[in-house]
Amino acid sequence: MPRPARKARRYRLPAPSPALGLLAALVLALAAAGRAAAQAPAAPDSAAPAPVVPVVSAIRVAGNVSVDSARIVRSFEVPVGARYNEDAARRGIRKLFALGLFTDVWVERRLLGERVELVIHVVERPRLGRIGFEGNRRHTAEELSKKLFLRVGEAYSPTATQSQVDSLLHFYRQEGYGQAEIRTATDSLGANQLGLRFMVREGEKVRITRIEFAGARGVSPKRLRRAMETKSKGLFGGGELKPGNEDKDREKLETYYHDHGYRDARVTGYQIVPGATSRQLTLRVSVEEGPSYRFGETRLAGHTLLTESEIAGLYRPRAGDRYDHSKVDKAAQAVAALYAEKGYLYLSVDPDESVREGDVVDLTLRVAEGRPSNVRFVHVSGNHATREKVIRRELSIHEGDRFRRSALVRSQGDVFRLGLFEDVQVDFAPAESTDVDVNLKVKEKQVGTASAGAGYTSESGLTGFVQLGHNNVLGNNQSVQVTLERGPRRSNYLLSFTEPWFHDTPTLLGFEVFNTRRERDIFEEKRAGGSVRMGRPLPWPDYSRGYVSYRLEDVKTDVLTDVAGSATVSLVDSSSLGRTLRTSSLELTFLRNSTDNPFYPNHGSRLSLTSELAGGVLGGMVDFNKHRLEGRAYFPSGVRGLTTMLRARLGVLAGYGGHEFIPSYETFRLGGANVTDPLRGYDDYQVVPKGNVRLDSTLIKFYTRDESGAIVDSTISYRTTRVRYPGGRWMSTFTIEEQFPIVHPLHGLLFLDAGNTWNRLEDIRPLDLKVGAGLGFRLEIPLLGTIGLDWGYGFHRDDGARFKFHFLLGPAAF
Repeated sequence: MPRPARKARRYRLPAPSPALGLLAALVLALAAAGRAAAQAPAAPDSAAPAPVVPVVSAIRVAGNVSVDSARIVRSFEVPVGARYNEDAARRGIRKLFALGLFTDVWVERRLLGERVELVIHVVERPRLGRIGFEGNRRHTAEELSKKLFLRVGEAYSPTATQSQVDSLLHFYRQEGYGQAEIRTATDSLGANQLGLRFMVREGEKVRITRIEFAGARGVSPKRLRRAMETKSKGLFGGGELKPGNEDKDREKLETYYHDHGYRDARVTGYQIVPGATSRQLTLRVSVEEGPSYRFGETRLAGHTLLTESEIAGLYRPRAGDRYDHSKVDKAAQAVAALYAEKGYLYLSVDPDESVREGDVVDLTLRVAEGRPSNVRFVHVSGNHATREKVIRRELSIHEGDRFRRSALVRSQGDVFRLGLFEDVQVDFAPAESTDVDVNLKVKEKQVGTASAGAGYTSESGLTGFVQLGHNNVLGNNQSVQVTLERGPRRSNYLLSFTEPWFHDTPTLLGFEVFNTRRERDIFEEKRAGGSVRMGRPLPWPDYSRGYVSYRLEDVKTDVLTDVAGSATVSLVDSSSLGRTLRTSSLELTFLRNSTDNPFYPNHGSRLSLTSELAGGVLGGMVDFNKHRLEGRAYFPSGVRGLTTMLRARLGVLAGYGGHEFIPSYETFRLGGANVTDPLRGYDDYQVVPKGNVRLDSTLIKFYTRDESGAIVDSTISYRTTRVRYPGGRWMSTFTIEEQFPIVHPLHGLLFLDAGNTWNRLEDIRPLDLKVGAGLGFRLEIPLLGTIGLDWGYGFHRDDGARFKFHFLLGPAAF
């Protein structure tokens, strides 16, 4: 059994004579023969008793100071009451050493008849009582302490201490101190404690100021420097000597060469040498370019399932073009994608390149097709508030179907476009044989909104409001909205409900009832009515739906009391003032939406066309037709992380059936951000045809009263206001936006808006547009929805102002 180490005794013998050596050899031979005979197995003796294995009666610990005895016995893993086993004791010693708390461990055995008592002797490592730094100037001890994983109170370990030194050196080299050195020293603090000191020699901060290339002839050094991870010091930083950059630089340089014709190029040297001064370094990179290649023929081999038209439509490098390895990968991926669309996931596409005529590379894509894959199960996870059927009915891939990559991507997009989830991830995993299981994981977002409060705007004054909305009622994707708003110049009461899948069919049904009052310029407008709508997906084109809705409403326009005698009133819409006009209209809408995200798209487009027909066979008191066309396109910008959005809106309003009278409240008025036709940088409804802007002078009387309340004096003055009413019958707006994420869920945007309205077709001047530009922010907040703030500058305002802030709450017209 293991025993305490003992000091060996040393003996010095006289030099032996030859005779004595011969005699000693004979004696040793006889002794060896005797030992062999003694160790030979004895004949079995049935009367000999079996050896007794003692039972462990107790286990004690000796030598421990700070480590608990119970922990030591528990880690030793030899229980009391078990038969003593030498191998088990050795394993227990190894386990105690593995704790890293002891410098020495041995076990003492004390036999007491058929029992044995074990004493575990340990020598503990000293504990760290203090950790400090010396010689550091650029970084304070507090900053360096944040980089430590060693802590006061832990057992001191030379191996862990060296790992800590390596970690600190890595930090210093990332900061540009490539010459930094760190040594350690320990001080005894008594009571089995040590003080650990990191002695730092920072050296000077060095930067790579120059990058040189040896052997680069076909590619300019400027392009090679641009392709590298390491950058030389410039006006805006750079030049850091970072560990691990060498491998990245080699890979990026070789990739750049391989993608620009040099198929055999490789980096042969990478060396950091001193620069012009002690703080400057030069990076020297040696390359072997080899010859420049060009593509020859591209063939497909091993295929049996592809038709000639499919093969002809595959991407392939053009013969005669410069060799580009990324095009080889792209061609192989195109073949794999085509097979994935047919359900063949377990195939291999091996690009085989052969060189002829010295610099021509022929490419053969060798295909091993394998067997097709079907979908075994479709798993949906992550939905807690949303019913699973709401998700499954949007899927284009189902259990038992042949796997198709396009169906997988389409399913992801359709689920995302529900607007209920922050993220939708789809993947597939191997099942039995060559079949696969499709896993769809969603991350739900807060879709309910509830807000109440008061606000003030120049258009509506001080207004109190309560808004309740939910887009996923009972997890069925049904939406309901309730709005209660009241103020001295504005009131709004609205209730709407939408069922997107009526009786589990893709038929949308909804209704809306409303009652609003709003003061605009010198008029007061009251609306009361409702609408019903129905929608269905269209078989063509893809991503499209059709809607039909019927609206019935009463609209009354009155002149405000304090301007009843205005001369402007007689010039503007006098035929409808004070009357209640009933509108009965049918609206047809075509919508195609292929965007990849319902909130912040990066790809895709959105096209909508709406035609409203009022009067005629539908009855009512007004006859008109109004048409709107809007198109948006989203695509990645030239700057990484930015998404460009282009939008155009066109509108036309006309009478029919010999009726030219159209209510002024149906005309197009641009401006603001919370209106039907926004134009940022301008006030709400500020942009109307130039001929429709009039100056209105209003008579105002001020009275002076005595203590009894009797009028003793009066003063007459006039208030002049610019009336922008009515709007035009023709409208167009255009927008360019650069959208970018800041910190989730905050997004920013830069915008340029332009638009105008006209009374007649012959008045239209395509370049006669009111322009606004600025920046904005969008933030999604649970229970409040989307909050936006836009700051716009109106270049063509005629009221002397230039800047306008627009606050958005909830879904905006953008």
